[in-house]
This record gives sequence, structure tokens and C-alpha cells, in this order.
Amino acid sequence: MNKWILIILVLFGLFILAGLISLLLFDGKKVGIGNGIAIISISGVISTNGNGESFLMGDLGASSTIIVQQIKDVEDDPYVKGIIFEIDSPGGTVVASQEIADAVKSLDKPNYAVIREVGASGGYWVASSTDKIIASPMSITGSIGVLGSYLQFNQLFEKYGIEYERFIGGKYKDLGSPYKETTNEERELLQKKINVIHEYFIKEVAQNRKIDVSKIREIATGEFYLGSEAKEFGLIDEFGNRETAVELMKKELNITEADVFEVRREIGFFELFGGLVSYNFGRGFASQISKIDLENRFKISI
Repeated sequence: MNKWILIILVLFGLFILAGLISLLLFDGKKVGIGNGIAIISISGVISTNGNGESFLMGDLGASSTIIVQQIKDVEDDPYVKGIIFEIDSPGGTVVASQEIADAVKSLDKPNYAVIREVGASGGYWVASSTDKIIASPMSITGSIGVLGSYLQFNQLFEKYGIEYERFIGGKYKDLGSPYKETTNEERELLQKKINVIHEYFIKEVAQNRKIDVSKIREIATGEFYLGSEAKEFGLIDEFGNRETAVELMKKELNITEADVFEVRREIGFFELFGGLVSYNFGRGFASQISKIDLENRFKISI
């Protein structure tokens, strides 16, 4: 058999396989008559451009873009009577965490958070935006703090005779550059920005949890708390897991039966096929090289 015909047949077979997998595993819509309780997963580091969970690539973090759309979908679906956010996240970027938290607060349907292993920092911000938080006594929660950091290479450059030439328009254009020593003035400026974000985070949690802001400020040291400690501070409401949350929600909805289903990211036919053929080849080459400078600069996360 001609090798080109064989190659075409193999690719066609992969194309059909990708379509079948897409239909079986990645249809995130649930159609039915009755009482649906939707489970939305927030797993991994939260960012605006994460890709969520992929059949081919595993857990690539929690994308605020995807999660916000999922929230809108279940809000608009009359079949869904309540939403449970299953959280296992150490936090992430400030904007992405806020986008999800704001979308949660806009819900008109009962919504709970279940913290599994970790619901800290940005993950806790999202959890605090729900109506009720359920966690294990041993879950890691809280960590109401802000982190700004970057590596500094200027002394290494000096050792090997490498010089950093500055051509900037604007005094602080290269603020947070790893290639030069940070001045005291720059440190003070960066710290002020961190403080502003921290205070905003504190006020959001206080408002969400209906706790006096001064009390939240006392425990907002960035320290993480076990679920057993968090309950004493009022950071969570109940001990338990997904099943606990489902039973509590059924009670609130005054129903005895519910169809509990997971909302998944919908992956299109061509997107899945493209990933199957080329993901491992293309990932991390030109796209990663272009990010090197940005990733080494000062980064803020919660």
C-alpha cells in the first residue's frame, strides 16, 4: 500500500476517534426536566488564560474565562436549580480571581463552595463569594495575603562581566526588571501597590463573609488555616465534602431528589483533533521563548 494512502487513513482514523471522544467526554451541556445541581470545578492555579482540564494535557489550571462562561451557562439554564463550586486551588492572579468571584456573586441561584485539599488565597476569595462554604477539618484555607516577587540577576551578571543597558522612556519603565538592583525607592513603590491589593482583598472577604473588616484584617497575615481553625474564625460554615454540600442544597431547595452533574469545558471537534496531533510538538517553543522576559519580571499573585 502506498505510504501516503496509509498516512491519510491513519489521520482519518484519528480524526474520527477525536470526534467520538469529543462527543462522549466533552459535552458540558445537561438537558433534562427536573432538579439539576451543577458542579463547577476550580482546580489548579487561577489565571485568565489557563486552559482548564483537558483529556490530552491534564490539569492546566483554572481559566477565569472558561469558568465565568460556565457560570453564565448554568445561571441561564432553568434545569439547574443550584451550583456547587468544587475548589482545589492555591490561588493565582488577582484579576482572574476577582473575575470568578464577581461572576459567583452575580448568581441568583443558591451556590455553595466545597474546599477539597486547598482553597487558599485567590481560591478562598472565590469560595468566600458563595452562599456557604463546606470544607474538611484538614483542608487548607484562608491565606488572605498578596505575594510579589521576582529573581534578580544583577550580581550574577557582574560576576561574568554582563552589563544591563537601560534605554527607557519613563522613570519606572523597567521597574521590577531582574537585570538590575532594585532601589529603596522602587521597593517602597512596589510595596505600596501590594498593600493596596491586600486591603482590597481583605475588604472583599469581610463583605462576602459578613464579618467586621477589622476582624478579617487581624487574621489576614497570609497564613493558611486548617478547616478546623477556619471555622472558628468564621471563614467556613460547615465540615464535609461534596455529598454534604449536595444534601444541604437539597434541603435549601426543598427537594428530595436531584440530578448532580459536573459542568465540563466543551472542546470542539477540531480543537481536540489538533491537540491530539500537534500539542506535544508545538507547546513551549516560540510561545515560551517570547514569555521569558515577562515571566522573570515582578509578578503579583494571591
